[in-house]
Amino acid sequence: MLFLKEIKKVVFSLTFLLYFAAVLAMYFTQFVPDCEMVIIRPQPGRESYGTTVKEIPEIIMPKAIDALVTEYLYDSFEAYPFGFYKEVKLNEKKKAKMQEIICELTGLAGEELDAITDFDREAVFFEIKISDNLTYERFRELMRQADAIIGGGSRYSDDNIVRNFSVVPGTYEDALAEYNEIFEKDQITGAYARLFCDYLGIVVAILPVFVAAALVAFDRRSRMEQLIYTRKISSAKLISLRYLALCVTMMIPVVLAAIFAQMHIASLYSGYEMNHWILFGYVLVWLMPNIMTAAAVGMLLTELASPLLAVFTQGAWWILGISSQNGLVGIIGNFTLVVRHNTIGKRALFLAERNVFIRNRIFYTLLSILMVLLTIMIYEKKRRGSFHGFFRIQKNSDGQSKA
Repeated sequence: MLFLKEIKKVVFSLTFLLYFAAVLAMYFTQFVPDCEMVIIRPQPGRESYGTTVKEIPEIIMPKAIDALVTEYLYDSFEAYPFGFYKEVKLNEKKKAKMQEIICELTGLAGEELDAITDFDREAVFFEIKISDNLTYERFRELMRQADAIIGGGSRYSDDNIVRNFSVVPGTYEDALAEYNEIFEKDQITGAYARLFCDYLGIVVAILPVFVAAALVAFDRRSRMEQLIYTRKISSAKLISLRYLALCVTMMIPVVLAAIFAQMHIASLYSGYEMNHWILFGYVLVWLMPNIMTAAAVGMLLTELASPLLAVFTQGAWWILGISSQNGLVGIIGNFTLVVRHNTIGKRALFLAERNVFIRNRIFYTLLSILMVLLTIMIYEKKRRGSFHGFFRIQKNSDGQSKA
């Protein structure tokens, strides 16, 4: 009965209705327009098959070295250490180390390197040669050192170097392999499921905090918490059921959107064999940890201090998670809150990060459970009168307010 009451409170709250509308708006305005075109089998003889990323040393090495030399001569390095653009200027000690790296890469002496004047912000017009003794393995090691000197997040890091310097024209064979992956390995639905989770993951990583914080704050405003404190139900059971109610209800619009998506995909590929359940598996594994995390933050910080702190914290975390990604496809960090894969297909890129993805989702699931346990502890202390929360105004025995 308590579980159903908590669900009823969530479902009929204004914040949940706004959340419901936002999820469906994201689906209809972002996902659906990207899925209007049916994927067709590529035909040989076309002029272009788009582009693809391949780790080709003969392409990566000269382009990356040229870019590094240009930034060195311009005395300005571009980086995104925390997802935000940063112009890095090296001190004399670090610049000397960078010079050593470039000299090993190019075979130039330090005086020859600093004497180059034929360059601008985009490129060096003086022909930069690669050292005859430079292997690809040593090149990658030196680029890692250069990235560390810059401070991380540069174009030369392991995560970024290939996709920055080895984008090549796609071939018919590449296009055909991508087509076969979509229709055979992804069984059509899987290719669209990642795009679906990409878009909806943006909203479910932030908006549930509003619903959770509002639910906890509602009990305060209506003085329900004082009534609950006197009941025999344990704090663990009460908070757990409330959290479960939040997570279940906030999955409702996501599952509804997934049903719409599956119907839309089925209509596009009528007559094709597809797995209709893949999408729901992705939703559960990909999106549920985001909902759990945002809801747990909303409950914990509202009980600890205030709804405002909960919303501010989750908002800052969300912004950092969105902006810290240097790419929207194939780049997943161990602690990335909002996992992105903003394309249909590209299964190989996603599978290359599969282990990281699994660790990431397990981490946020366990973190959510930990936050719920902390919420239970705080709630129990408040019931016993040993803690009243931060930033709360209490009344003393004289009826005067105190912090």
